[in-house]
Order: sequence, then structure tokens, then C-alpha cells
Amino acid sequence: MWLHIIIFAALAAVGVWWKIRRTEEGEKNKEGKKLFLMVAFCGNLLGAVLTFQNGKDKIYSEGYRLKKEETGAYEERFLVSVDGEEAGNLYVQIPEKETGKTEETQEEKLSPEEERVREIQEAIAEYNQEKGEADYYYLPEEWEGKHFTWEQKGDRSGTLMAALFLVAGAALMILKSREELTLIQKKREQMLLDYPGLIMKFTLLVQAGMTARKAFQKIAGDYRKRKNRKERYAYEEILVVCYEMDSGVSEAEAYRRFGERCGQVKYKTFATLLIQNLQKGSRHLEDMLERESVEAWEERKRKARVLGEAAATKLLGPMVLMLLVVMAVIMIPACLTFYGGA
Repeated sequence: MWLHIIIFAALAAVGVWWKIRRTEEGEKNKEGKKLFLMVAFCGNLLGAVLTFQNGKDKIYSEGYRLKKEETGAYEERFLVSVDGEEAGNLYVQIPEKETGKTEETQEEKLSPEEERVREIQEAIAEYNQEKGEADYYYLPEEWEGKHFTWEQKGDRSGTLMAALFLVAGAALMILKSREELTLIQKKREQMLLDYPGLIMKFTLLVQAGMTARKAFQKIAGDYRKRKNRKERYAYEEILVVCYEMDSGVSEAEAYRRFGERCGQVKYKTFATLLIQNLQKGSRHLEDMLERESVEAWEERKRKARVLGEAAATKLLGPMVLMLLVVMAVIMIPACLTFYGGA
């Protein structure tokens, strides 16, 4: 039972530690951690209930009796101690109710430990012969001046269940973590693909005479109109910037948060340009934005070429298989015709 209490305490400590880290560093794999704690807690609770009901070791220092069954003989395992000295594990065979007799085994050469166990078994058999009880099979308290203590181990299925649930919870947490990493990677790639179009649109709006704030609001408004389409993470972050500025957050702080949330070097550079424009009133903002836009498009072209080459490499395998199929379709009939004519 103490093991389950330790597991409960460990789960509570892990939960508090994760909460502190979430406050300091932000949440990562929130759903996976929550799922792990829930599964581990429930599994340990069920295991504790089973252990409480059946897991306690039973010690019989004043002898014990086992009921004989009419369905046949059966075995029970005991840890036996003789005069306080542990003799080892002993399987006691309880005979069938009708016969009440045990079969004699053929003499074999035994080790000292096995010899000791055999002597105890013979003592049990002689004790029960003296008792002559038809319904019960007795484990003696004393025999020939020696004191016996019988111990029956409790059911350990509760501990096993708690361990299995801990493993299952850890596996679910790892799966959730992998799903989250896949989603983050997908978000990163999508934002990189959207960056050239976004920076170009922003540059055109600024060159048309709009302020950075008005340009953000224009881009956000256009995105809202087509928001029923697939979600685009970069434009969602622009919506957040507009909401923050409308709720009273300073423009520079909103841009700084935008760069941090996006987490990409390109977006951080973009946010830095906007903050510098607010603080220093850069006269060359349009030129810097145009240069950034050109670089972004060139980067996207390079990435497109790399993706195209990777796709071509992946298609090589299916193309080889198709070639083999075509060759088989041509060669098999030809071979059958040749050998059939021969």
C-alpha cells in the first residue's frame, strides 16, 4: 500500500513542478501531460483499491486450516519459517475431499533445501493423518518441538495495474508530444510559405501611403472576409496584433509580441523593422521592406526547388515498380508463346 501512496505523492509533485514550469516558461504538451496525470492517477487509484482488498500479506503463527474441495486437489503457496528461521517457499497440496490422501512420490536425491522442504511436507501429512479431518487440511503450529509460521503473500495485481497505467500514461504523453511537434512543424512550414506574400502585401500598402497599423488592419480585414477557408497561422497572428492594439496595447509592444509568437527569424526581423520605424522614424522603411520582400521570394523559390527535387526522388521508387510491371506484361506472354511453340 505504501507504494501507491508514494506514487500519489510523486504524481502530485510532478503536477506542481509542471505548473511552475508552465508559469515560468510557457506550456508545452499541455494535453499530453494532463492525460498522463489523469491516466496514472486513475490506474494507481484502482491498484490501491485492489491492494487494499487483496494485497495484504497473511501471516499464520498459530497454525491454519484449508478447506478441502470436492472438485479435486489444489495447491497453495506459503512462505514457511521454522523456529523463526525462514525455510523458503512451500507448495502445500490440499487433497480431494473424498480421499484425503496424498500420493507417494518416488525417492530422489535432493539438495539440503529440498530435503528440508520434503521434511516439512511429510510433517504436514503426518499431522493431518493424526487429525483425521475430512473437510479441512491443517497447517501445524508446532511439530516435534519446532514452531511453524506460515505466510501467504497478498495479491500483487494492484501494483501491476498501477505500473501498467503509468506506462500507458507515459506512452500517451509521448504520442501527444509527437502530435504537438508535428503540428508545430506544420505551422512553421506554413508560416514560412506565407511570409513572402504577406511581406509583399504589407510593402505595397505602406508604399501606397498607409501606416503600419492601418496596413495590419487592412490585411486582417481581408483575411476575415475569406476566413471560411483553411486557417493560415500567420494571418491569425496578425488578427491577434489588431485585437491587442484595439484593446489598448501599445503598437510597439504588439509588434514585439507578434515576433515572439511567430518564433521565426523572418517574422522577428519584420517586427524589429516595424519597432525601429516607430522609435526612430526610419526614412528608409519602404526600401528595407522591399528588399526584405525580394529576399523572401528568392528564399521561397529556393525552397520550392528543394521540395521539387525531394518529390522527384520519392517518385523514383514507384517509377521503377511501374517499369518492372510493364516489362513483366511484355515478357511473360512472349516467353509463354516461345516455350509453348517449342
